[in-house]
Amino acid sequence: MLVRALLVGLGSASAYNMMPSRMAGSAPTQPPQPRAAVAQVNARSSPAARLRMQVKEDVKAEDIYDDFMGLDASGASVKLGLDEQEKLYLECLDTFYNGGDTSLISLDDNKYEQLKVALEFSESRIMTYSKDEIRYLLANKRFKMGKPVMTDSEYNALRLELKKLGSPVALHDAPTCDADTGVCKMDMRKDLGKTRLLYLPGWGGGLLLFSEISFWTLHIDPILSTILGVVPVYFFANWFTTKIFAQQPLVVTSPCPKCSALITVYFGDLLSVQEDAWIPKAAGPPMPQIEAICGSCKETLIADRDNMIMSSKPKKK
Repeated sequence: MLVRALLVGLGSASAYNMMPSRMAGSAPTQPPQPRAAVAQVNARSSPAARLRMQVKEDVKAEDIYDDFMGLDASGASVKLGLDEQEKLYLECLDTFYNGGDTSLISLDDNKYEQLKVALEFSESRIMTYSKDEIRYLLANKRFKMGKPVMTDSEYNALRLELKKLGSPVALHDAPTCDADTGVCKMDMRKDLGKTRLLYLPGWGGGLLLFSEISFWTLHIDPILSTILGVVPVYFFANWFTTKIFAQQPLVVTSPCPKCSALITVYFGDLLSVQEDAWIPKAAGPPMPQIEAICGSCKETLIADRDNMIMSSKPKKK
Protein backbone atom coordinates (compact mmCIF):
# COMPACT_ATOMS: atom_id res chain seq x y z
CA MET A 1 0.00 0.00 0.00
CA LEU A 2 0.98 3.67 -0.32
CA VAL A 3 1.45 3.83 3.46
CA ARG A 4 4.39 1.45 3.41
CA ALA A 5 6.03 3.22 0.48
CA LEU A 6 5.76 6.63 2.11
CA LEU A 7 7.18 5.33 5.39
CA VAL A 8 10.18 4.01 3.45
CA GLY A 9 10.58 7.39 1.73
CA LEU A 10 10.60 9.54 4.87
CA GLY A 11 11.12 7.32 7.88
CA SER A 12 8.64 7.21 10.73
CA ALA A 13 5.45 9.01 9.85
CA SER A 14 4.75 9.79 13.51
CA ALA A 15 7.32 12.61 13.38
CA TYR A 16 4.93 14.72 11.40
CA ASN A 17 1.86 14.55 13.67
CA MET A 18 -0.15 15.22 10.53
CA MET A 19 -1.45 11.71 9.70
CA PRO A 20 -4.61 11.81 7.59
CA SER A 21 -7.80 10.58 9.15
CA ARG A 22 -8.11 7.70 6.69
CA MET A 23 -5.15 6.01 8.41
CA ALA A 24 -6.92 5.72 11.76
CA GLY A 25 -9.78 3.53 10.52
CA SER A 26 -9.98 -0.14 9.72
CA ALA A 27 -9.57 -1.83 6.37
CA PRO A 28 -11.95 -0.67 3.60
CA THR A 29 -15.33 -2.40 3.62
CA GLN A 30 -15.44 -2.69 -0.16
CA PRO A 31 -12.84 -4.74 -2.06
CA PRO A 32 -10.53 -2.66 -4.22
CA GLN A 33 -11.60 -2.49 -7.84
CA PRO A 34 -9.06 -2.76 -10.71
CA ARG A 35 -8.52 0.68 -12.12
CA ALA A 36 -5.98 2.94 -13.86
CA ALA A 37 -4.49 5.66 -11.67
CA VAL A 38 -4.03 8.94 -13.49
CA ALA A 39 -1.79 11.76 -12.26
CA GLN A 40 -1.81 15.22 -13.80
CA VAL A 41 1.29 17.43 -13.50
CA ASN A 42 2.09 20.78 -15.02
CA ALA A 43 4.62 20.64 -17.86
CA ARG A 44 6.80 23.68 -17.47
CA SER A 45 9.56 22.41 -19.74
CA SER A 46 7.48 20.32 -22.19
CA PRO A 47 5.66 21.84 -25.17
CA ALA A 48 2.51 20.03 -24.12
CA ALA A 49 0.31 21.93 -21.67
CA ARG A 50 -0.19 18.90 -19.41
CA LEU A 51 1.21 15.42 -18.90
CA ARG A 52 -0.65 12.43 -17.58
CA MET A 53 0.44 9.06 -16.32
CA GLN A 54 -1.56 5.87 -16.65
CA VAL A 55 -0.60 3.25 -14.06
CA LYS A 56 -1.92 -0.29 -14.33
CA GLU A 57 -2.50 -2.64 -11.42
CA ASP A 58 -0.41 -5.46 -12.94
CA VAL A 59 2.94 -3.60 -12.58
CA LYS A 60 5.58 -6.05 -11.38
CA ALA A 61 7.95 -5.39 -8.49
CA GLU A 62 11.02 -5.43 -10.70
CA ASP A 63 9.55 -2.66 -12.86
CA ILE A 64 10.45 -0.03 -10.23
CA TYR A 65 13.89 0.17 -11.83
CA ASP A 66 12.46 1.14 -15.22
CA ASP A 67 12.36 4.75 -16.33
CA PHE A 68 9.48 6.74 -14.88
CA MET A 69 7.44 7.51 -18.00
CA GLY A 70 4.30 9.49 -18.76
CA LEU A 71 1.93 10.13 -21.61
CA ASP A 72 1.57 13.46 -23.31
CA ALA A 73 -1.68 14.88 -24.72
CA SER A 74 -1.32 12.85 -27.92
CA GLY A 75 -0.84 9.57 -26.05
CA ALA A 76 2.87 9.20 -26.82
CA SER A 77 5.15 7.88 -24.09
CA VAL A 78 7.50 10.58 -22.81
CA LYS A 79 9.92 10.81 -19.92
CA LEU A 80 8.97 13.30 -17.23
CA GLY A 81 11.45 16.05 -16.49
CA LEU A 82 13.23 16.23 -13.17
CA ASP A 83 11.17 19.20 -11.98
CA GLU A 84 7.95 17.39 -12.88
CA GLN A 85 9.03 14.26 -10.97
CA GLU A 86 9.94 16.34 -7.94
CA LYS A 87 6.59 18.12 -8.04
CA LEU A 88 4.74 14.80 -8.33
CA TYR A 89 6.72 13.36 -5.38
CA LEU A 90 5.87 16.36 -3.17
CA GLU A 91 2.23 16.13 -4.28
CA CYS A 92 2.16 12.50 -3.12
CA LEU A 93 3.56 13.41 0.30
CA ASP A 94 1.30 16.44 0.65
CA THR A 95 -1.82 14.48 -0.29
CA PHE A 96 -0.99 11.71 2.16
CA TYR A 97 0.05 13.78 5.18
CA ASN A 98 -2.14 16.86 4.76
CA GLY A 99 -5.08 15.47 2.81
CA GLY A 100 -6.47 17.14 -0.27
CA ASP A 101 -7.63 16.15 -3.72
CA THR A 102 -6.82 12.44 -3.77
CA SER A 103 -7.95 12.16 -7.38
CA LEU A 104 -5.00 14.32 -8.47
CA ILE A 105 -2.39 11.83 -7.33
CA SER A 106 -3.19 8.13 -7.06
CA LEU A 107 -0.15 5.86 -7.26
CA ASP A 108 0.13 2.23 -6.16
CA ASP A 109 3.12 0.83 -4.27
CA ASN A 110 5.19 -0.12 -7.32
CA LYS A 111 4.63 3.13 -9.17
CA TYR A 112 5.51 5.21 -6.12
CA GLU A 113 8.66 3.13 -5.61
CA GLN A 114 9.52 3.65 -9.27
CA LEU A 115 9.19 7.42 -8.85
CA LYS A 116 11.29 7.37 -5.67
CA VAL A 117 14.04 5.26 -7.27
CA ALA A 118 14.11 7.55 -10.30
CA LEU A 119 14.68 10.57 -8.05
CA GLU A 120 17.29 8.78 -5.94
CA PHE A 121 19.38 8.01 -9.03
CA SER A 122 19.00 11.53 -10.44
CA GLU A 123 20.62 14.81 -9.41
CA SER A 124 17.56 15.79 -7.39
CA ARG A 125 18.28 17.00 -3.85
CA ILE A 126 14.76 16.32 -2.57
CA MET A 127 15.64 12.75 -1.61
CA THR A 128 18.42 14.05 0.65
CA TYR A 129 16.13 16.39 2.58
CA SER A 130 15.21 15.58 6.16
CA LYS A 131 11.64 15.23 7.37
CA ASP A 132 11.70 18.78 8.75
CA GLU A 133 12.86 20.15 5.40
CA ILE A 134 10.01 18.31 3.67
CA ARG A 135 7.58 19.72 6.25
CA TYR A 136 8.90 23.21 5.54
CA LEU A 137 8.46 22.82 1.78
CA LEU A 138 4.93 21.48 2.17
CA ALA A 139 4.05 24.27 4.62
CA ASN A 140 5.14 26.89 2.07
CA LYS A 141 3.14 25.15 -0.64
CA ARG A 142 0.01 24.99 1.50
CA PHE A 143 0.37 28.62 2.59
CA LYS A 144 0.48 29.77 -1.04
CA MET A 145 -2.66 27.72 -1.67
CA GLY A 146 -4.43 29.53 1.18
CA LYS A 147 -4.62 26.32 3.25
CA PRO A 148 -1.93 26.63 5.96
CA VAL A 149 -1.09 23.47 7.90
CA MET A 150 0.74 25.17 10.80
CA THR A 151 0.53 28.38 12.76
CA ASP A 152 2.89 31.33 12.27
CA SER A 153 4.75 30.53 15.49
CA GLU A 154 5.24 26.89 14.48
CA TYR A 155 6.42 27.93 11.01
CA ASN A 156 8.88 30.50 12.38
CA ALA A 157 10.26 28.01 14.91
CA LEU A 158 10.73 25.38 12.20
CA ARG A 159 12.45 27.84 9.86
CA LEU A 160 14.77 29.08 12.61
CA GLU A 161 15.75 25.52 13.48
CA LEU A 162 16.55 24.79 9.83
CA LYS A 163 18.53 28.03 9.51
CA LYS A 164 20.71 27.11 12.50
CA LEU A 165 21.38 23.75 10.88
CA GLY A 166 22.35 25.52 7.66
CA SER A 167 19.57 23.99 5.59
CA PRO A 168 19.47 25.58 2.10
CA VAL A 169 15.67 25.32 1.89
CA ALA A 170 15.21 27.86 4.71
CA LEU A 171 17.86 30.42 3.66
CA HIS A 172 16.99 33.40 1.49
CA ASP A 173 19.46 34.53 -1.15
CA ALA A 174 18.20 38.12 -1.31
CA PRO A 175 17.71 40.69 1.47
CA THR A 176 14.31 41.93 2.61
CA CYS A 177 13.87 45.64 3.32
CA ASP A 178 11.23 47.63 5.17
CA ALA A 179 10.35 50.83 3.34
CA ASP A 180 9.15 52.58 6.51
CA THR A 181 12.14 51.93 8.79
CA GLY A 182 14.79 51.41 6.11
CA VAL A 183 15.98 48.21 7.83
CA CYS A 184 17.30 45.53 5.48
CA LYS A 185 17.73 41.96 6.71
CA MET A 186 19.74 39.04 5.38
CA ASP A 187 19.99 35.42 6.57
CA MET A 188 23.31 34.43 8.12
CA ARG A 189 24.90 31.08 7.28
CA LYS A 190 27.05 29.03 9.62
CA ASP A 191 30.62 28.80 8.34
CA LEU A 192 31.40 25.18 9.18
CA GLY A 193 35.00 25.36 7.98
CA LYS A 194 36.03 28.31 10.15
CA THR A 195 34.01 27.05 13.10
CA ARG A 196 35.82 23.70 12.98
CA LEU A 197 39.18 25.47 12.84
CA LEU A 198 38.49 26.70 16.38
CA TYR A 199 38.58 23.06 17.52
CA LEU A 200 41.98 22.43 15.89
CA PRO A 201 44.10 23.47 18.93
CA GLY A 202 42.14 21.10 21.16
CA TRP A 203 42.47 18.25 18.67
CA GLY A 204 46.18 18.81 18.08
CA GLY A 205 47.05 19.20 21.74
CA GLY A 206 44.87 16.26 22.76
CA LEU A 207 46.39 13.88 20.22
CA LEU A 208 49.92 14.93 21.16
CA LEU A 209 49.24 14.53 24.89
CA PHE A 210 47.55 11.15 24.45
CA SER A 211 50.38 9.85 22.25
CA GLU A 212 53.06 10.92 24.72
CA ILE A 213 51.27 9.38 27.69
CA SER A 214 50.62 6.14 25.79
CA PHE A 215 54.24 5.90 24.62
CA TRP A 216 55.91 6.51 27.98
CA THR A 217 53.48 4.46 30.09
CA LEU A 218 52.21 1.64 27.84
CA HIS A 219 54.97 1.82 25.18
CA ILE A 220 52.41 1.96 22.37
CA ASP A 221 53.50 3.01 18.91
CA PRO A 222 52.55 6.69 18.25
CA ILE A 223 50.58 5.80 15.10
CA LEU A 224 48.55 3.16 16.96
CA SER A 225 48.01 5.48 19.92
CA THR A 226 46.71 8.16 17.53
CA ILE A 227 44.13 5.70 16.19
CA LEU A 228 43.15 4.52 19.67
CA GLY A 229 42.91 8.06 20.98
CA VAL A 230 40.36 9.39 18.48
CA VAL A 231 37.36 8.91 20.79
CA PRO A 232 38.84 10.29 24.04
CA VAL A 233 40.56 13.13 22.19
CA TYR A 234 37.21 14.08 20.60
CA PHE A 235 35.62 14.67 24.01
CA PHE A 236 38.73 16.44 25.27
CA ALA A 237 38.84 18.76 22.24
CA ASN A 238 35.16 19.61 22.64
CA TRP A 239 35.62 20.40 26.35
CA PHE A 240 38.84 22.37 25.83
CA THR A 241 37.40 24.46 22.99
CA THR A 242 34.05 25.35 24.57
CA LYS A 243 35.29 25.84 28.14
CA ILE A 244 38.85 27.21 27.85
CA PHE A 245 39.91 28.23 24.35
CA ALA A 246 36.67 29.61 22.88
CA GLN A 247 33.45 30.10 24.82
CA GLN A 248 30.25 29.56 22.80
CA PRO A 249 32.11 29.55 19.46
CA LEU A 250 30.24 30.24 16.24
CA VAL A 251 31.44 31.71 12.95
CA VAL A 252 28.85 32.92 10.45
CA THR A 253 28.98 34.60 7.06
CA SER A 254 26.41 36.80 5.40
CA PRO A 255 26.24 39.18 2.44
CA CYS A 256 25.85 42.77 3.49
CA PRO A 257 22.14 43.65 3.13
CA LYS A 258 23.17 47.01 1.67
CA CYS A 259 25.95 46.22 -0.83
CA SER A 260 26.08 42.37 -0.87
CA ALA A 261 29.74 42.27 0.22
CA LEU A 262 30.55 39.10 2.17
CA ILE A 263 30.97 39.64 5.94
CA THR A 264 32.36 37.16 8.47
CA VAL A 265 31.22 37.48 12.09
CA TYR A 266 32.55 35.63 15.13
CA PHE A 267 30.34 34.94 18.16
CA GLY A 268 31.85 33.93 21.46
CA ASP A 269 35.00 34.69 23.44
CA LEU A 270 38.65 33.63 23.18
CA LEU A 271 40.49 32.62 26.36
CA SER A 272 37.88 34.54 28.43
CA VAL A 273 39.36 37.86 27.32
CA GLN A 274 35.97 39.54 27.10
CA GLU A 275 34.41 37.94 30.18
CA ASP A 276 37.42 38.71 32.41
CA ALA A 277 37.36 42.35 31.23
CA TRP A 278 40.87 42.32 29.81
CA ILE A 279 39.44 44.75 27.26
CA PRO A 280 37.29 47.17 29.32
CA LYS A 281 35.33 48.41 26.32
CA ALA A 282 34.05 44.90 25.56
CA ALA A 283 33.77 43.64 29.14
CA GLY A 284 31.03 41.14 29.92
CA PRO A 285 29.85 37.73 28.75
CA PRO A 286 29.44 37.03 25.01
CA MET A 287 26.29 38.68 23.69
CA PRO A 288 23.84 37.21 21.15
CA GLN A 289 23.85 40.50 19.21
CA ILE A 290 27.01 42.25 18.11
CA GLU A 291 27.83 45.09 15.76
CA ALA A 292 29.70 44.52 12.51
CA ILE A 293 30.94 47.05 9.99
CA CYS A 294 30.87 46.26 6.30
CA GLY A 295 34.33 46.66 4.81
CA SER A 296 32.89 47.77 1.47
CA CYS A 297 30.11 50.28 2.18
CA LYS A 298 31.12 51.00 5.84
CA GLU A 299 27.53 50.36 6.95
CA THR A 300 27.05 49.49 10.63
CA LEU A 301 25.14 46.21 10.91
CA ILE A 302 23.63 44.14 13.71
CA ALA A 303 24.35 40.40 13.72
CA ASP A 304 21.74 38.44 15.68
CA ARG A 305 22.88 34.98 16.71
CA ASP A 306 19.52 33.84 18.10
CA ASN A 307 17.61 34.61 14.89
CA MET A 308 20.56 34.11 12.48
CA ILE A 309 19.87 37.48 10.81
CA MET A 310 22.18 40.29 9.69
CA SER A 311 20.29 43.59 9.67
CA SER A 312 21.06 47.25 9.10
CA LYS A 313 20.18 49.95 11.58
CA PRO A 314 16.99 51.99 11.15
CA LYS A 315 17.40 55.11 9.09
CA LYS A 316 17.56 58.42 10.94
CA LYS A 317 14.49 60.61 10.71
